[in-house]
Amino acid sequence: MRQVPVLIVGGSLTGLSAALFLTAHGVPVTVVERRPAVLAHPRLRGLLPRTMELYRQAGLEPDILAVCPPGVSAGHLPSVHAPALAHEHELLGDAGGDSTGAELSPCAFVPIGQHELEGLLVERLRERDCELCFGTEASGLVPDEDGVTVLLHRPDGTAETVRARWLVAADGASGAVRRRLGIAVHGPGTLFRMATTHVEADLSPALRGRPVGMAYLDRPAPGTTLGPLDASGRRWFFATALPPEAPVAEEDLLDRLRAATGLPDLRARLLPQGPDLPPVMAFPVGARVAERFTDGRVLLAGDAAHLMPPTGSLGGHTGVEDAHNLAWKLAAVLHGGADPALLDTYDAERRPVAERNAREAHLRARARWRLPGHESDARLTDMDRLLYGGVYRSSAVPGASPPPGPDPLDRLPAPDPLDPRTLGGVPGTRAPHVPVSQDSAEPVSTLDLYGTGPVVLVGPDGDTWATAAERAAKALGVPVEVYHLDTDLSAPHGLVARGALLVRPDGYVAWRAAGGPAPAEDADAVFAAVLAAALGRPAVGSPY
Repeated sequence: MRQVPVLIVGGSLTGLSAALFLTAHGVPVTVVERRPAVLAHPRLRGLLPRTMELYRQAGLEPDILAVCPPGVSAGHLPSVHAPALAHEHELLGDAGGDSTGAELSPCAFVPIGQHELEGLLVERLRERDCELCFGTEASGLVPDEDGVTVLLHRPDGTAETVRARWLVAADGASGAVRRRLGIAVHGPGTLFRMATTHVEADLSPALRGRPVGMAYLDRPAPGTTLGPLDASGRRWFFATALPPEAPVAEEDLLDRLRAATGLPDLRARLLPQGPDLPPVMAFPVGARVAERFTDGRVLLAGDAAHLMPPTGSLGGHTGVEDAHNLAWKLAAVLHGGADPALLDTYDAERRPVAERNAREAHLRARARWRLPGHESDARLTDMDRLLYGGVYRSSAVPGASPPPGPDPLDRLPAPDPLDPRTLGGVPGTRAPHVPVSQDSAEPVSTLDLYGTGPVVLVGPDGDTWATAAERAAKALGVPVEVYHLDTDLSAPHGLVARGALLVRPDGYVAWRAAGGPAPAEDADAVFAAVLAAALGRPAVGSPY
């Protein structure tokens, strides 16, 4: 039986991103995907700035920008709302407010289709220590205390039994892993059933020279969406709401397209959405979240853990953040620097975020598609707060108080997102982006310090903490980078001259010292205990 460190079931956005982040940490990964290749469907239509930060950390940002520079893709054109495409329309901004930009992040929104992004991920993973197995089905999952045994069915008809120390289930909302484990879901439920297709058609009579990146239409039903697949003006993505049990017929979809465009005589041709896939696919649009994200050595991520409407790209963003949170923790455990208990914090940190984002995406979908009753929906959270102002509370954030209880179901709800402009290094929040001047044409950010291991930031007079960090890292056998910040960089991080921050590999603040150690404190012992707690290891005293 072959042994692998991490097996990822599902080779779409979340699964491929998890593999990218894990291989960036030097962890060999096996990915199995039942489809024969990347799906040609765009699905996610753009990367939010925070999502781009994660790919920047993993080294993929240049590849993404080379394919789709900000502001030049058809997907970056205005979003509009109209009864039908031929009608006069109103321009739509983001339902929750646009991100401020350079003030908060070194990255910008990038209008790229999910199929293009997944193609880049596959290219990069083929260059790394990653085994990609398309056309491969996973079955017979048997978890135990030390790992998971899975039977893999290869495209050539052969089968292989693989033993993984950890399994990441990224096999989608209808995937088998969560059902096999008996993990239930809850949430607002399904808004409608959506049918999607790709079409080739000349829509210029409806557009009349008006640019459209995404159109939200009321005909033939609220929930209808139309957008360009490329810059040709002839290839389009079309999605429309269907009654719960309505059959999905190609001619019916063409009639619905004619109603949506307002062109009753439109001639159009349906295009395949991928190898061995029908031209029309149907799936539910709604919001629901798994009741737990972990089950022993099995970890749920992406749509397998939470389903949410596509409005605002929150679903894809949340899945990539799941993968990023998991990757550094799995790597720390597999490399021996962290205790397996660290993986228990994945549920405590990510499930509350998924519940919040699912609610927000549900409200945004109702508002964007103007579904019945949307006028009574609660006020939406500002997008900047959603992307940058989230707060983690878990034992991996020893500086936060209080942590959740030992039972993953008995945890605190996610705090309301904070204003990211005033976080100032609060434990449990994303460390701030501060531009750094260097003799380089490339933009540099303090966020570029993070990604490989724990980082300690100390103020101009923080030598005591710097020494304590170096000693604790040596005693615990954990590589830690220490950076001294000048006054201009200290202030945005909430650091006084003698203060210190411990920042996790994912860029979240684990602990903050407002000043130097108190006279009665042993700085070595304090920092050793904090670092051990952030890695899920038992509390320790002074290493000396």
